[in-house]
Amino acid sequence: MGMEQLALRFLGDARVVRDDRELPLPPSRKTRALLAYLALQSQPFRRDQLCELLWEIPDDPRGSLRWSLSKLRRLVDDEDHPRILADRNQVAMDTSGVDIDVVSLHELAGNKLSHCDTATLQQAVETYSGDFLAGLELANFHDFYIWCLGERERASQARAALLGELVNRLADDPAAALPYASQLCSEQAYDVAARARLIGLLVQLNRKKEADQQFRIGMDTLKEAGIDDGGLLYRSLRGARPAGAARPGAGAPVSSAAAGGESAPASGIAGQQSRLPVDAGLVGRDREQQLLQEAMARAFDESRSRVVLVRGDPGMGKSRMLQLAAAMARQRGAGILRADAYESEMLRPFGVWNDALRRALPGNPASEMITGSERISRDQVFSTLADLVQESTDQRPLAVLFDDLHWCDESSASALHYVLRMHRKRPLLVLATAREQELKENASALRALRDLRSDELLQELHLAPLPEGELEQLIATFEPAADARRLSRECEGNPLLALELARAEVEGSVGHSLAELVAERISRFSEAAVAVLNWAAVLSPRISLSTLEKASGLDRGSINTAIEAAERQGILHPAARGFRFSHDLIARCIYDQISTSRQQAMHREVAEMLAVDAAADLSLAADLAHHAPRSGDSLLSARAMIAAGKLCLRFFANEDALALYQRGLEFTPELNAVDRICCELELAEIRIAAAPVEDWKNTAEELRNLAEQALDHGALAHARLGYQEASYVRWVRGQWSDARRDSLQAARITRGGSDKDHIVGMAEASKCLALLERDLSQADAMIMEASELARRSDFSCTAIPITLGILRYYESRFDEARDYLEEARAACKARGDRINEFMANEFLTMVQIEAGNFPQAAEHCEDLLALGERLREGSELPLALALTGLCRYALEGEQTQLQDGLDQLQALDAKQRRTWVLNRAAMIDLVRGQAALAGKRAEIALELSRTMERPSEILLAAVNLACSDTHPPGVVPADLVENLLQRPVAEWARDRARQYLQQAGRES
Repeated sequence: MGMEQLALRFLGDARVVRDDRELPLPPSRKTRALLAYLALQSQPFRRDQLCELLWEIPDDPRGSLRWSLSKLRRLVDDEDHPRILADRNQVAMDTSGVDIDVVSLHELAGNKLSHCDTATLQQAVETYSGDFLAGLELANFHDFYIWCLGERERASQARAALLGELVNRLADDPAAALPYASQLCSEQAYDVAARARLIGLLVQLNRKKEADQQFRIGMDTLKEAGIDDGGLLYRSLRGARPAGAARPGAGAPVSSAAAGGESAPASGIAGQQSRLPVDAGLVGRDREQQLLQEAMARAFDESRSRVVLVRGDPGMGKSRMLQLAAAMARQRGAGILRADAYESEMLRPFGVWNDALRRALPGNPASEMITGSERISRDQVFSTLADLVQESTDQRPLAVLFDDLHWCDESSASALHYVLRMHRKRPLLVLATAREQELKENASALRALRDLRSDELLQELHLAPLPEGELEQLIATFEPAADARRLSRECEGNPLLALELARAEVEGSVGHSLAELVAERISRFSEAAVAVLNWAAVLSPRISLSTLEKASGLDRGSINTAIEAAERQGILHPAARGFRFSHDLIARCIYDQISTSRQQAMHREVAEMLAVDAAADLSLAADLAHHAPRSGDSLLSARAMIAAGKLCLRFFANEDALALYQRGLEFTPELNAVDRICCELELAEIRIAAAPVEDWKNTAEELRNLAEQALDHGALAHARLGYQEASYVRWVRGQWSDARRDSLQAARITRGGSDKDHIVGMAEASKCLALLERDLSQADAMIMEASELARRSDFSCTAIPITLGILRYYESRFDEARDYLEEARAACKARGDRINEFMANEFLTMVQIEAGNFPQAAEHCEDLLALGERLREGSELPLALALTGLCRYALEGEQTQLQDGLDQLQALDAKQRRTWVLNRAAMIDLVRGQAALAGKRAEIALELSRTMERPSEILLAAVNLACSDTHPPGVVPADLVENLLQRPVAEWARDRARQYLQQAGRES
């Protein structure tokens, strides 16, 4: 019988094919990795070498190796031809006659491309697809990981050669060449020529929109790597380069790496090692370059993390230093994490880190936790960022590059300090740039830098004006036709101004300042183009075609014409978010030429436009909060802060919500009386939801006063809100009578308002009565009326299902209670109402515990913990811990977590929640034979419940005391329970009391 044909496939998922039949592989990833390693090596290995390569000491490496070899023999050995050759000391693999895809790819790319016909090459592209050993990097095993990345890079380069040959052969057929050019760009992300070829093919096919998109992607990718395209991408997009377009120093970044230099594709934060040569494109700044090199050496070679802050005035070359650092870091094999901060996004929580991670790790689960729509808590973000940095620096050094730190949001600045503090001894360098004046106005960034300086983690570089000699050299390098000597004396050491003046001189423009140059350039534009540029300056840095179209009212054709003209003049260029100015100073010059009244009108139009769409998009809400204060409209500004604050609460960004609350208050004194009152009440709602109120008595009174003023002005909905918030503040602090009074007043005043106000008022008042366990029959009647009115009005109010769930809970109708509370939980989650979402989950857990379903209750506790960790620092998380501990105590007998939660509730004086947990813990104590402990807990619960006048909890505590035989002297337990049983109480408390009386022979 002839030998079977064996094929090994290592491109993409590892596969073994015998006679066209794919064999099932062992589930062990290390076994599959071992197969590839042996198959591609032409030498035997000692067993101990292979053990060190893929196994750790605790894993019994020799036993694991033997097991893996036995599995491989079944796959690759023939009956008369063993391929796994192993003795007691060595292991090798005989691959003679074996078809290995990656070997065939290298042979083809090495010397056969020119001899193959086009059809063969096209088939090869289909055959040799996928990354080498996709998913089998085994990053924790360093030697194998390095070998795997090297083989992956070799395979990528071979495929690139194959694709490049096809693109060249099909140059006369753009449609046929396009798929291969696109694949080549994916293989070689930093290959300028490959990207230019793809753009050119798209232009030939009249697919301009896709060509623009590829141009933007290419520019952003090259900028990230510190590579200058030399204008090649622009020429591919537009044809021959117009005079002055995209020149270094006038809109395009000056190179800090050789254009078109060899590079490897990036892979997440720890991108594969690059071979980019650092170029001498940065003129002058020798001292600063030397200091940067020394800081990088200390960070990477000595594993001493640090922050280098490059400070200077606009135009001094701060961003150029970032480009140089990127090239230097890639040359040293470091990973790159980069993002820019924007003035309009200072209110976006963790905005800088979000942008950096979305760019570097779009599919990483840990980065998705931070960048996803379900916002996690501040501490969780800090911890996850620290883990990501640790994971990355375990593999190779990491450079974090942040431009314009002066516009960094508070959360990002605090996270920066945390990450550096947690990773002092890691190969980590953070390079940040900041403008002197703007940095002085960012308190959070200054605080983070002060802390870093105190921890000896900060090094500062100040970019002073360039000396005349270096400016002359700079001008001569990039604009040799200009009068370098004269211009170097006139521009006061500013490199950006020097290059702009030189460029203007070559083009025949006039002007002695950047503002004059910009004004002279704009004077050449049509009226419509000037309008587009003005709107772009107002919208900067988030400039998109759709927003420009909405704001300016111009048609898309006019806008495209204006943008093309601005690109030719080096004013605008494509970016990941649409377009951006070649420098912020140019945007500022254009903006300053608009009259103040027109600026305000334009900002007002943008803010009003954003207000429609910002309800569920945090970045749009941040834009709204940026534009509204510049509109000169105090009411619009206050409402923008309210909208952004509510959205921050939806995403658990409580600190940012508090900052917006404070900013909103700054606008209210300028409002008329009714608008001031309404805005202050809505801002107060944000304040209460974002953090516990310390001075709760004065807060509750202030809310009542505002509610009364709202009532005087006929603002019934806001009067209801004021009373309701006052009731809530009192309820949290255990002031039950006052909370009940305020809640009922909220319901009364809404009867004269709209149906919606009436429904919300009754539902909220009913919910308050249910939470207080007061007037439950009245609460039931009110909620039924609210439910019927809501049904007729087709109006949804989350307070209705929550209240119905709580009431059915008191009635021991647990199945109905669960249905209502699940409905409420889903509705609150959809609306971003996190406080009430927690409350619905809280009562769902209580219902399951009351019904004795502790496993199901434990599942709800997971949701409670997840919410509690992200909510404000109130009693929510301690309650979640206590309830989780209660379930563990019931199921496993372990009560450490229970006691920790109870201690935290006591420290916060959360009487109601603590009482509930104490009573149920006492019941479990009695079941487990811990009568003395049950008595202690029941005694505390009885005292607390009497203070709060909670009849059901009083009765339950009395029953627990009676069952523990630790009642006070002279008190007959059965008499006490019988007396309490005469009062209105929850059905589950009544059932518990009856059971006790039956056992005591006292049931009447």
